[in-house]
Amino acid sequence: MDDAKAIAATVGDLPMLPHVATRVIELVGNPNTNVSDLEQVISRDQALTTQVLKIANSALFGRRGMVSTLSRAIVLLGFKTVHSLVIAASTETFYRSTSMRFKDKLLWEHAVAAALAAGYLARECRYRGVEEAFLGGLLHDVGKIILDANLGERYQGIVERVYNEGATFVDAEREMLGFDHAEVGSLVVKKWNLPETLEEAVRLHHRAMSSLLDPTLCAIVSLANSACVKLGIGPERLPKLDLTQLDVTARLKIAPDCLTLLLETVESKLVEEKELFNLT
Repeated sequence: MDDAKAIAATVGDLPMLPHVATRVIELVGNPNTNVSDLEQVISRDQALTTQVLKIANSALFGRRGMVSTLSRAIVLLGFKTVHSLVIAASTETFYRSTSMRFKDKLLWEHAVAAALAAGYLARECRYRGVEEAFLGGLLHDVGKIILDANLGERYQGIVERVYNEGATFVDAEREMLGFDHAEVGSLVVKKWNLPETLEEAVRLHHRAMSSLLDPTLCAIVSLANSACVKLGIGPERLPKLDLTQLDVTARLKIAPDCLTLLLETVESKLVEEKELFNLT
């Protein structure tokens, strides 16, 4: 049995993206799409429209109060950014469709912080796909929420091992399930028809040096995750983790002072944007 079949047999059906988000992905990939096309599709979902406008007017994009209509948001932000915002809003809805116990809230906070960190690193590295890096950070641990939602007490045992014994999620998951959350997450990204490079970044965020398609994106998502672990944002907390010694740091050529600024920026942005991402 291959890994995908083993995961399906254990976890069951993977979640679908909302229809509107799926349609947005299709439209953004079509060179003939115009602003009106995107506006018509997104506006069918009022909650999604509200969230896109909320994010578009946030300090994150430096446009507080400037964007009053969906069409203006699309023009000002561009198709790629709007695409990322729609996926982000849909992902947040998916997280909140679970029970949102304390552990689930920690996972969402970690996802948001990793997205902010990945976006910061992408800009520092002058990586061409800042939006894709943001999504990589946001989605890298989506497999955990699926395992938690579908396996119940079985996955709770894994979480307890991480909390109480200091095991890593990957090691505990592989020992108890035969696969890990990164593999589950990569299947979700495939099912959502997101780019293959993004699927690789989710799949390899714990072994980014194995990347073949986009080593820079994988390194960015991996380092973003490690930064959040060092900061204690999420279930795993390793305050003594030395980011300067990581292979991905060397690959990205990130200087120590830039790492310090990364940590400070993620902490401050997370506090600043708590309401934006429903972290209050």
